Parts: sequence; C-alpha cells; structure tokens
Amino acid sequence: MKEETTLDFNMSALRVWSLLSDLKGYARWHPVYRIAGEAERGAQMDVTWLLFKGDRRMTTQMVINRLVKPQLIGWQMGVRGFLTFDERYEIEPIANGVRIHHSFECRGVVGALVGRLMRKGLRRTMRQQDAAFLALLRRQSRLPGHSMRQRRRHLKPPPGRDAAND
Repeated sequence: MKEETTLDFNMSALRVWSLLSDLKGYARWHPVYRIAGEAERGAQMDVTWLLFKGDRRMTTQMVINRLVKPQLIGWQMGVRGFLTFDERYEIEPIANGVRIHHSFECRGVVGALVGRLMRKGLRRTMRQQDAAFLALLRRQSRLPGHSMRQRRRHLKPPPGRDAAND
C-alpha cells in the first residue's frame, strides 16, 4: 500500500533539501517525528513517534536508505520482510521553484493488511505533515537574508527642498 502527495513551492531545491535533511530540526515542525541523528546514507538512528496527539510515544529504529543532495531523502522503519514503513521526499525543480513528492509505503507480509487498515489515517497524517512542512517553508521564505526578492536601496538621499521651490 502506497500513498503519495505533491507540493509546489517557490524556493530553491537546495534550501528545501536542507530543511528536509535537518532531521533534528523535525522537532520544530513535524507533528509526529522526533529524530535523533544526522542524515547520512546507511545511518541508523532512533525516531520517536508522537501518537494520539502527543499523549503516547513509541521509539523505533530508522535507516536512511536514500540520500541524494539536493533531490532525495528517504528512510525505512520496521522489520524487513514482515512490516516496514518506507517514507521519502523527492525534490524536483520546476519553473517557479520546486515540486516536492512525499510518499509513504507499507511493505512486507503484514504490510498490505496494515496499510489497508491504516489508509484513511495515513492520508490524514500525511496532509498534516505536508501542511506543517509548507508552514515551515513559508516561515523560512520570510526570514531576513532568505528573501526571494531584491530590495531597492537609495544610493543617495533624495534632494532636499529649498526655499526657491516653494
């Protein structure tokens, strides 16, 4: 069972990738994950899932299995062959910025069954994650020094008014 979403945003692929690859920074924006580790291919780290609106926590291992700067980051959690969760973000440059493809897949012997049972909740969770990431992108695009627009500066102060002009 696989679910996918797509987001478009006016920002550079490198900037979006740097936010997605800052795994410790997920605590600032992600509604579910708290990750303790650095984004390196093959890295194993703990990820804590906040369940039931943060009332319960579950910690498991995650492995970074895809990492291509500035195009792709992905990880896998679970027990290989039995039940695994495979999640990734792909970043594609487009005319006005980037298109972000977010996907989540349940695999394994139990994965198809669990995926069908979780499909509605998974869609809702992905929408919440995507909305939280878009909010982060909006905040980042408004930070000083990260503006997409150039600002005009006057090189000389405007001429003063003198009595002859009145």
